[in-house]
Amino acid sequence: MGIETWLILLGVAVMTLIIVDGRRKKLKKRAAKMDDASRVSARTDDAAAVDSALTLPALSDALAPSDEPPRRDGCVSLEAPGREGSYLGVATQIAGNIIANESVSIKGRVVGSVIARHQLIQLGASSVVSADLEGGHVCIDGHLDGDVHASERLTLMPSAKVRGAMSTNRFECHSGANLTGTVADCQPTGRRA
Repeated sequence: MGIETWLILLGVAVMTLIIVDGRRKKLKKRAAKMDDASRVSARTDDAAAVDSALTLPALSDALAPSDEPPRRDGCVSLEAPGREGSYLGVATQIAGNIIANESVSIKGRVVGSVIARHQLIQLGASSVVSADLEGGHVCIDGHLDGDVHASERLTLMPSAKVRGAMSTNRFECHSGANLTGTVADCQPTGRRA
């Protein structure tokens, strides 16, 4: 056999290895996704009940990288220079109550309640929240299943998907937001009407 035949056989062998390695990587990714899905589904009974009531995107969808810059129209971003507050990242999941005396930005999952009276509560586009919210200015750009009380202003951004009762003094709803529930005016004292 000539050198050309050996080179062709070597090329075929290398291509076969590349194809086998690609299939192995696909299977590994698929197994990792299944493992992530099983960990997410192994949450508390309360979280499972909320999820069954409202179909929410999987955490792996929320973890997908986004090239979008943070939206600032209608909401003050906690990512702005000099802005302080608590930040819950995309990979963070909390089952319980959050009580803060500062602004709160959520991009992950929360099941429970979020209370930041007279402060900004911001739900990012990747957030999946099954909680009651109470704050000064509440800005929603993600998924929320729960009641909202905003003593100053409630803003629904274009990708917001909200289900629940809302009370606020000032309501802003951008085109594209999805709202299932009621909106009520609250009294100047900050209590529900």
